[in-house]
Amino acid sequence: MNSSILQALTISSIGLVMLFAALAMLYGLMYLMTALIKDREPPPVADRPARKEADSQRQVAAIAIALARAELELETRGPAPPAAEGSVSAWRTLHHQRQLTRCLPGRTRRTNE
Repeated sequence: MNSSILQALTISSIGLVMLFAALAMLYGLMYLMTALIKDREPPPVADRPARKEADSQRQVAAIAIALARAELELETRGPAPPAAEGSVSAWRTLHHQRQLTRCLPGRTRRTNE
């Protein structure tokens, strides 16, 4: 055989052995990590009521903040506009109805392509 072919086969075999050795090492490392690293255990039963109380306090605080922001938003808008007197025109009703029906599923326009 040609010496260059032997040299190429030798280099390829060495590369394959190194590749499979690296894969085996990675597999072993993953196995060790999953065996050694465990999830934390749940907290003891005595700690759970205190956590529930803290969660409920946070929820009450969030609701209070939301209510305060809503009141502030209403104050900055000013008084509500006066109600429109009389009936709505037929043209406005038609336009509003067309906008609503355009958004309904199954009512899409189809074009011939």
